[in-house]
Amino acid sequence: MPEERDIPQSIKERIDEYDRNLDRWTYYEILYVTRSASISDIKRAYRKIVSLMHPDRYGHNLNPEYKEKLERIFNEINLAYNILTDESERIQYDQSLYKAEDHGQPLKVDTDTKVAEAQYKRGILAMQKKELVPAIEFFRSAAKLNPKNPEYYAKLAFALSKHPNPRMRNEAFEACKEAIKINHESANYHALMGFIYQQFDDIDNAEVHYRRALTWDPEHRKSKEELKKIAYEKNQRKPKGLKGVFGSILKPKKSDKKKN
Repeated sequence: MPEERDIPQSIKERIDEYDRNLDRWTYYEILYVTRSASISDIKRAYRKIVSLMHPDRYGHNLNPEYKEKLERIFNEINLAYNILTDESERIQYDQSLYKAEDHGQPLKVDTDTKVAEAQYKRGILAMQKKELVPAIEFFRSAAKLNPKNPEYYAKLAFALSKHPNPRMRNEAFEACKEAIKINHESANYHALMGFIYQQFDDIDNAEVHYRRALTWDPEHRKSKEELKKIAYEKNQRKPKGLKGVFGSILKPKKSDKKKN
């Protein structure tokens, strides 16, 4: 992956242009389309811009200043795309623009909560289709747009825990911690943390979190089932003592007893 110094100058200029104008540009201007643009035009423009402005495009060693700018830009691009490709949302947005412009000051509509829910639903659909990477992006976007909803973090944590890359799986812990922080009484979120620890074969910490889940919901089925599995696994892993080892060696077989 390229480092920050490898970002083409033309792209740097575009990033800086976005950064200067995001708070005053309309969603049409953010996607570089006209107000009469068709859905196809908007989708085409979105794909082109995302290919240039995705934070991961320029590597993990990206200069923090540029990383922050790109994340903000990427979030706004997704927001613009989701509004303008939804017919009813676009109509409402256009009406709000006309009303605002009548007063000489175009304003963007605060639709973060609605868009977050739409992103969350897209993430669920992607998971059903086993499209893991898009699902992670949708859940991450939902959590950024509405950070007060613990379910967005929980679904993000679950999706991350399924990723084959250990670094991505590690991020699942932080996402799950956010869900628990928002709603620490949820047995489901504590059980989810237990599940994540199981993905790392850490059954001791998994057991701790499943037991925490049961403190909030003593009948939590998933936690009960997993605790039984953990108890069995621990028993299988437990080394036999010397007495047990020699006892099994010296103990006469049933066939020997019959001979005697």
